[in-house]
Parts: sequence; structure tokens; C-alpha cells
Amino acid sequence: MKDPEEATVFAGLDGRTDTELPEWYAEQYGGPEPISFSEAIRNLPQAVDTAVAYRNPYSDEWVETERFNAIVEPSRLQAEANGGTEAESLFHIPTDSYSIINPVDIYGPLEEVLRDETIDGTPLGEVMFGEIRRYRGGGEVHMDIMFDGLEVRLPGRSEPITMGVTAVTARKSTDLAVGGSA
Repeated sequence: MKDPEEATVFAGLDGRTDTELPEWYAEQYGGPEPISFSEAIRNLPQAVDTAVAYRNPYSDEWVETERFNAIVEPSRLQAEANGGTEAESLFHIPTDSYSIINPVDIYGPLEEVLRDETIDGTPLGEVMFGEIRRYRGGGEVHMDIMFDGLEVRLPGRSEPITMGVTAVTARKSTDLAVGGSA
């Protein structure tokens, strides 16, 4: 996979948790101070749909269609209207059967679980850390969530493997998948 357009490292669930990156991860990462998981998911691009038109090559007129919707990022649309050209607002033009699922809709319920569930009496939100990688202007998001102290040691390996989950979401029709791995 190619390098992400943007990556965000997070540690802890929200501003109330005093979580730091594990030393081994901080040495590998070496970037700016991590932000909280809650802040990281709220910083991800949102999506709304808008009408689409096509140009009739015979009449040179634009014809609107209700069969398709353009999936766009609203704050980028506003920036474009004001002359900004930093990031394109268009994610994708799928069929009209597409349903938008924004990051907070996917990961918001996970916040509650991470706040309430514990490992050895410690809320998961206090030991979580990871990285969010954005591709295709934010239309595709890969996230690794790991838990400091939740690890396994494989026979023949001296270093432990930190356990966690990986989630991949994409703003393409029928391409939303959330899964887990170690």
C-alpha cells in the first residue's frame, strides 16, 4: 500500500485520560504530541451528498440527474466557494443507493465501549493508542488501535506483540469493512 496522504497518532480516549504512547511506539513514531482518539475521529473529513449533472455533448447543456449523488466534504466545498484550492471536495460519485456513514457514526459507539470496558480493572480508553491514516483525500481511512499492556509472546520471539484492532472504511459503494487483527 502506498504512503498515506495524512497520518494522525493518538493516545488515550479523550482529554480526561492521561495516556502517553508506550516508549517503543514513541521512539518509532517520533512526531508531534499525539491527540486523543475522540479528537482524532472528529478531525476526520465528513461527507454529505449533493446533486450531480452531466454535460450533453450535443447541446452543450448541463443536465441534472437524480440517479447519482456526489459525495463531498462540506468544509472543503465552503473553502472552494471562497477561492481555496488546497483539497478537492469530491470523494466519489456512486449510485443513488449509497448511504453515507461518517466517522463519528462508525467510531462514536466505540468510544463508549472503550470508556466502559476494562482490562485488569483499567478502562481500555486509558491504555489505548494508535494511528489513523487517510488516503484518497480522506475518502479511505485506515485505523490501528492498540492497547498498552495487552500483548502476547510467540515461541522463538524475544519481543512481545501488542494486541489491537485494525479498521478500514472507504467512501465507496459496498466498500465499508471493519475488521480486527493482531
